[in-house]
Formats: sequence, structure tokens, C-alpha cells
Amino acid sequence: MKKTKYDWENMSHPGITAALGLMLIKDVFHYPDPRIYWANEVTYDYTLAHPIRVDFMRFKPRNTLPSGLEQSEFLAYEVKSCKQDFESGHGLNFIADLNYVVVPPTLVGYAREHNPFGVGIYTPVTEYGRGEVLKCVKPSRRFPRERPALELLFGLTRSLGREHIKGLKDSMDVEPAMEQKELEI
Repeated sequence: MKKTKYDWENMSHPGITAALGLMLIKDVFHYPDPRIYWANEVTYDYTLAHPIRVDFMRFKPRNTLPSGLEQSEFLAYEVKSCKQDFESGHGLNFIADLNYVVVPPTLVGYAREHNPFGVGIYTPVTEYGRGEVLKCVKPSRRFPRERPALELLFGLTRSLGREHIKGLKDSMDVEPAMEQKELEI
């Protein structure tokens, strides 16, 4: 396993955001574990004037029965790379049962002071022999869910569909051999 050590103080904000997102996927979601359901850039209220976008959303089913759906757990993760991300007011969408911010080590103290009450904190920590891994340094309190489980699952599914289509478009870099007329579409 490759040991990773980032220079958080000298990285660009997009670089920090990308590194934290990859660490979240690897260390918290344990990609490619098929039993953990998650999506990135999950959008809710997309038809309204002010849609809500959550950086990462995770679904932990209680069981595989329909009756267990509402009892399942949703976790929201907002990635913040700088103080301005907290102050802008954008991207602090905590609509899940458990809500977290993911910050670089240089921002943990600021996140503890300026984070909304009850929101947990994940940050990279150095583990012997493993390099930097993302760990929870402040647990989240359980929030009353603002939306039904079905709506949260629909947002996850829509986001996964968008990413799937994006992946298909990227893999189809050759032009189609036939026009739509020839295929009778």
C-alpha cells in the first residue's frame, strides 16, 4: 500500500479538496467495497431556485427489508479546504442523520470553533506504517432527518446515474459509426 504524506500548507485549494475527497472515498467508504453505498455531489431540490448540493452522501441500510428503509442511516460529508469555505455560507448542507466536515489538518482548530453545533470533523492523521489516513476527530451528533429516506435515496441514485453517464461518455471517445437516421432512432 502506498504511503501518502501531503504538504497541506502549500497545496492549492482545489488540490486540497481533491486529496480530501480521495481520502474520504478510500479510508471512510473503503472503496471498492460493494456493501457501502455512497455518491458525490448529491443534489436535492434541483428544480427550485436554490438547490442543495452535498459533497458526499453515504447510505447505511439497516437491513434489506423495505420496512428497514426509514430506519437506515444517512451520512453527509462536506469537504472544506479553507476558512473562506466556512464563511461563504455555501456547502454547509447538513440534511442527514449524521453530518461531518472534512478538513485538512491545518483547519481542525478553526473547524472546531466555527462548525455548526453537533457536526463532526474528519481530518487526515498520520498512522504508523500507513501514511496519512482520514480519521474522525470529533463525532457527529444524531440530527433529526429533514427529509424522508426515499427522497435522500433518490438524490443518491440520480447522482450515481449522472456519474455513470459521465463515465460512459469518457469511455466512448470514438465517434459513432452510424448516424441516428441509420439506426432509425
